[in-house]
Amino acid sequence: MPKLMRCLYCGTLQDEPAGTKTCSRCGGELGFVGEPPADERGSYLQVQMELDQVKAPAGQNVERHLLITLRAPSSVPAAESAPTTTGRQPLGFTAVLDVSGSMQGPKIGQVVEAAKQAVNRLHDGDTFALVAFSSRVKSLLEPRAVDDETRQEARRALAEVRAGGQTALCGGLEEALKHARKARHDTNLVLLLSDGQANVGETDLEKVGARAFEAHQAGVSVSTLGVGLDYNEALMVEIATQGGGRFYHVQSAAQIVPYVAGELGEAAAIAARDTQIHLDIPAGAILMPLSAAYSAQQDGGHAVVKVGDIPCETDLEIPVRVALAAGPAGSKLSFEGYVTYRSPADHELRSTLNRVTVRFVEAPLFQPRDGVVAPIAEKVLEQIKATNVLSFARARAKNPAEAEKQRMSDLGRLRAYASLLGDERADTEMDETRAFYSAMDFSPSVAKMGITSAFARQRGTKKFDK
Repeated sequence: MPKLMRCLYCGTLQDEPAGTKTCSRCGGELGFVGEPPADERGSYLQVQMELDQVKAPAGQNVERHLLITLRAPSSVPAAESAPTTTGRQPLGFTAVLDVSGSMQGPKIGQVVEAAKQAVNRLHDGDTFALVAFSSRVKSLLEPRAVDDETRQEARRALAEVRAGGQTALCGGLEEALKHARKARHDTNLVLLLSDGQANVGETDLEKVGARAFEAHQAGVSVSTLGVGLDYNEALMVEIATQGGGRFYHVQSAAQIVPYVAGELGEAAAIAARDTQIHLDIPAGAILMPLSAAYSAQQDGGHAVVKVGDIPCETDLEIPVRVALAAGPAGSKLSFEGYVTYRSPADHELRSTLNRVTVRFVEAPLFQPRDGVVAPIAEKVLEQIKATNVLSFARARAKNPAEAEKQRMSDLGRLRAYASLLGDERADTEMDETRAFYSAMDFSPSVAKMGITSAFARQRGTKKFDK
């Protein structure tokens, strides 16, 4: 049976090749993959680091991209499950529901049913709270431990729900966050559902998002579910991004129940908590995540990217842009690191990240596409496109005039990166992107589907209506 080897330059994992031991993608040196260190043998999060271009011109500052992949299993090992009968610790769940006039008809019925099913799925000992908002905000159920009495009270409160009025979205969110902070569980989820534009109280995207950010800093995750074609997708994405949660879009009322259940299931099946990527980087290098969903802190030659909680059966691809200082011909710059996280059993676990390396070559001999690892560059390109879509949608919601400037700037950067895969590919990407942005301007459906796809690519969200 062939042994696994990994390229020390681009990071590609592959079977041991016959004959010359060089990477099939970049021609770099290969090394055998050994057994993990003794202190990492209980780690179950699979991690990998790859590099999009392994060569650079000597004497020039350059940018390269690291692609860090994290894969959580469908279930954690028994030894790492929470020491409870259910295999997980109690969680807090606060549902915050739009009951404005636009929710009349099938949507309000499905929202009520989704909330009923959610409280039924919660375990005894979990915490549940229920908030509704229209022109005003009302707590239908204050935070309380789940038991049969709580379930009955929730059903009684939901039976009184009627749709009408405007949309005090920020007020509803604030009330829900106030309740969620009282739960004090390892997992505290607020799920906000809305089908319309916020038009009562605070409506500024950044200010509403700041509420979610503050709550996330206090241990509360905020996810959002947009229904139909009339809600503000940029606002819903901002809340989910700042709140460390997930954003979903559904077009029909029939999708509400499975998506509420699905998001609650994600919160109940966390595989890795407080996940962080630690990178040892060369002197003078500056690291910047592409996605606003992941923040980074750098102190000299060490950087930390905060990933947060990862549900079971989730793959995350996290691209990081790295600015490198010029190096002499023949010199090499390497990146190494490790990933830390907590298991449901509250054990601190660690997985080592493989090394990747940039090699500087004589500038006259270097061509712009030298050392490009096409499969990795393809993935980075998709992440760049996703970042552009989300940032453009956000800018358009804030200031349409500035959004147009950003669109042009994004297109320029996209062309520059796509050209690593060939001039024809760059032309195709530009044509397709321009067409997509034009469609976003005139079609709410195209905008919402595009933004949903972009968010899913960055945060690994799932579909629950298959």
